[in-house]
Amino acid sequence: MPLHDAHYQHWDGQHTSLWGRRWVIAQNGLSACLRNKVLRSLVLVCWVGALTMAAFLFFLGQLLVPDSSMARWVPQMNSQLQAFVGMLTSWLHDHPEVSVGTTQNVLFYYYGVYSMPLSIVALGMALPALITRDLASNAIVIYASKAVTRGDYLLGKFCTAFGVLTLTWLGPVCAAWFVGNLLAPDWTFFWHARMALIHVLIFGLSSLAILCLLALGVSAVSSREKSTPFIWLAWWVLGIAIQPIAIKTLPWLRHVSFEFNLRQIGLAVFHLGRELRTAQDSIPIFGQMLQSVRPATRDALNHPLIGGAVASLALMLVAAWLIVNKRVAPE
Repeated sequence: MPLHDAHYQHWDGQHTSLWGRRWVIAQNGLSACLRNKVLRSLVLVCWVGALTMAAFLFFLGQLLVPDSSMARWVPQMNSQLQAFVGMLTSWLHDHPEVSVGTTQNVLFYYYGVYSMPLSIVALGMALPALITRDLASNAIVIYASKAVTRGDYLLGKFCTAFGVLTLTWLGPVCAAWFVGNLLAPDWTFFWHARMALIHVLIFGLSSLAILCLLALGVSAVSSREKSTPFIWLAWWVLGIAIQPIAIKTLPWLRHVSFEFNLRQIGLAVFHLGRELRTAQDSIPIFGQMLQSVRPATRDALNHPLIGGAVASLALMLVAAWLIVNKRVAPE
């Protein structure tokens, strides 16, 4: 009789699905990111911004209530602002099916675009928790020896980055839309503002997917934890700095900035130029305000550079995939 029982024994423990194992990778990565105190502070700032946006929508809705505090405060403004608010109130009241959708569409475009930098900074801080630390500790070999493939590993890391951006960008924007319309004086605001939410989801989900893939590529460039955040933030800042110079020299250089390319996609999705023309036709004073806008700016709003943006982002994604494919490979 052998000293050890070599007979097969059926394992009766709890089985974990493939998606469960992928979730473990994503959960551990997101938990590692949130251990950073500065990153947690950025998440808090983003949600405070969402509450501020919801409060602004609440005050905008109060313009439809005759005896509200906003209506009593309007007579204290100067004559030009009184006329503007009066026409805005009349437009909101007479044509809510158009006015609410147009107003929120414009507001959520600018809210989404101007809240993007905080998300980019937060994602840069999360880069070491994606692939960088695994390269430094040779954890790729350990992952490869488990019941997960390289695709499962990368999908888990993608979900980690997606979770960070959801906490700092998509989640606050969607929450602001829901709370702002929940506090509106009429439930029909949810229906009238539906296109703003649809545009937020299209622009937000596509932008998040692009940023996550680019972040995976940058995080796989180096095994040093301080290098990858520096590369990410330097790329972002360089893109911002080069835009005003490129306008007067080589306009195509603006597409070096992934943020600029994402803004072009946002302009195309939200149809911002068309919405501003609708507001201009409905509120003449608003049209007079827009006369001070430079022709180049109006042309940029009406004709976003969507072709160049898509082509540039496609090249960036291919480069990111090549880096990941080379670096994240079992030895």
